[in-house]
Amino acid sequence: MRVIRNNFLFVLGVALTLGISTAFANGVDTKHPKDTGTLTVRTTPAPYAVKIDGQYAGMSGVNDPAVFYLAPGIHKVEVAGPNGTAFTREIEIRRNLKHCICLKLVEETTTRACPYNFHLDGPGRVQEGDLITFAAINSGTAPIPIRYAWRVSPGRITSGLGTPSITVDTTGMAGQTINADLDVNDDVYDSKCRQTISVPTDVTPLPKPEPPKGFKCDEFASKSPDDDKGRLDNCVIQVQNTPDAQLYVIIYPGTDKISMTRNTYDRLSKRALDYMVKTRGLDPRRIQIVRGSNRARTSYEIWVIPPGAQPPVIQ
Repeated sequence: MRVIRNNFLFVLGVALTLGISTAFANGVDTKHPKDTGTLTVRTTPAPYAVKIDGQYAGMSGVNDPAVFYLAPGIHKVEVAGPNGTAFTREIEIRRNLKHCICLKLVEETTTRACPYNFHLDGPGRVQEGDLITFAAINSGTAPIPIRYAWRVSPGRITSGLGTPSITVDTTGMAGQTINADLDVNDDVYDSKCRQTISVPTDVTPLPKPEPPKGFKCDEFASKSPDDDKGRLDNCVIQVQNTPDAQLYVIIYPGTDKISMTRNTYDRLSKRALDYMVKTRGLDPRRIQIVRGSNRARTSYEIWVIPPGAQPPVIQ
């Protein structure tokens, strides 16, 4: 950033100086009015307006000085330069004396760092559905009013427009990269310090939930009706505590004498169903009784299957 100032310099002596000098004439100058003093004004590098005692008197000279004849006494001399620059001095004019004003306008250029220097802060990766916060951080020094113009693509800004930080919703943005762009500017240093910066954030899909799984509640060989009912009780309670779950009862028929006479599949399946529905109050629509392969003794395998889970494999 460059700042340019114009100043009239005051140095006694040559043309590169700004000064006021008074010189005695060798004799009375017969060309100027009687009983007056002479004021000459020279300026470098250009002519400027000269006021004397608040009244416009003419333009200064550059190579040849402008000449003004003034009555003896104190006079206020003003030379108006560019960009509001001005030289003002009260000068005592003496009769028959020559007074000179030589001014040089010097342009001073000062280079300064921009009073604001921003960078963006934001996460490199988020999960879909997260809210992202992008923040503009100023590493400069001057607390000047700043305009923040945000834009995101894709995505939706939920809050913070016009402020140093915004919040962006990533719902539905899985597998995409959100770019946050910021235009930072002001009314003073805009042409030199304006910034357009961006930061990307990758949006990853949410991990897929594990599908529900059923679990084996019990497995046992049939002994007596009371023993079988007690084992069934535990599993009925668990399925009743799992909303909409199904109770799978797999009965494996035995090949021994008792299994083939007293503990047949038809007899045990009817007994189990009657007990769970009539005695334990379990909805029959939540019960599946299936026949498995033959085993040495009639056995039960009981599974609790929540909604969406795969039924057990029947051997």
